[in-house]
Amino acid sequence: GYGVNYNLGQYATLATQLGFQPPFAFTEINPASGPTALSLQNGFPANNSGISNSYAVDRNYRLAYVQSWNLNIQQDVKPDVVINIGYTGSKGTHLDIVRAPSLNASGQPIAGAQPFLFESSQGSSVLHSGTVRVRKRLRHGLSLGGTYTYSKSIDNASSIGGGAVVVAQNDQDLAAERGLSSFDQRHRFTSDYYYDLPFGKDRKWLNKGSWEGKAFGGFSFSGSATAASGFPFSPRIFGNAADIRRGITGAHRPDVVPGQSIQSGDPNILHWFNTAAFTTPSGSFGDAGRDIIIGPHTVDFDMAISKSIQVKEMQSLELRLSANNIFNHARFTTIDTTLGSPTFGQVISTGSMRKAQITTRYRF
Repeated sequence: GYGVNYNLGQYATLATQLGFQPPFAFTEINPASGPTALSLQNGFPANNSGISNSYAVDRNYRLAYVQSWNLNIQQDVKPDVVINIGYTGSKGTHLDIVRAPSLNASGQPIAGAQPFLFESSQGSSVLHSGTVRVRKRLRHGLSLGGTYTYSKSIDNASSIGGGAVVVAQNDQDLAAERGLSSFDQRHRFTSDYYYDLPFGKDRKWLNKGSWEGKAFGGFSFSGSATAASGFPFSPRIFGNAADIRRGITGAHRPDVVPGQSIQSGDPNILHWFNTAAFTTPSGSFGDAGRDIIIGPHTVDFDMAISKSIQVKEMQSLELRLSANNIFNHARFTTIDTTLGSPTFGQVISTGSMRKAQITTRYRF
């Protein structure tokens, strides 16, 4: 298969952003001369100290599009077992990338330039993914399935449209933004199962209407399991002088110490990666790349048990107990990658704990 998809919704986003710029809207700069100098009465003086845009779009902006292609081979190895081997690729062109062009190549403010964000279509991406699926169709009350995916995605603008906007560190060196996509996940394995106990009416055993068949019949078990490698994170320096001069935060990255490994040999919640691998930049911009820190992996098990009770010929009662994260395994989600932070290198957030739910359904 092959397809091309265009990001048509981006036009509405650009129009909304530009609607808050001159001549439709104006930004006044009115610095206070003292802690109590500004009030509602004098908040907008007649002689303001300047009017500036805060957002702009490249005149040569091109609509982003993604080409995708895939090849799948499927084979029945048994009457109820099928194997699928597939490859998927994609290439993004003219992707949106946000820049802050009010600094020169040395990181100093350009004379007369006000801080503002500039959106252009110079981003690009490429993804390659291989998948192996094995499925055992439902037979004798049992079905199983498993999928393993190995993939890698590289881009220089993966935050646009998918989360917080990340501004390029150096407006005049967009090549330095190329790295792993923020959603890159190298390994991912998922599996699911369903088992209907062979007891009770229309089953193999205890099907004569006895009390044992009614007690043990109608039970089924189902669930899923996921194991995946972590998502990448970028090292950051918040409150950097170059960022402040551009009116942004979090775009500046540190330097990587030569000879130091970024990954920790024994990662834990207090020391997930080697914090000694990063240092304050010696120049205007850091040489650390985007998304070079691999975050925590994911392990998750979900399970459900249900029982169906036949009330009448066309009526039944179903009781179902389901639980997410059945083993209450701690799922680390975010690490602090901000150089200088008190929690730099530590795990700072986790996913949801085990949740159980009871559902009753009457069918008629």
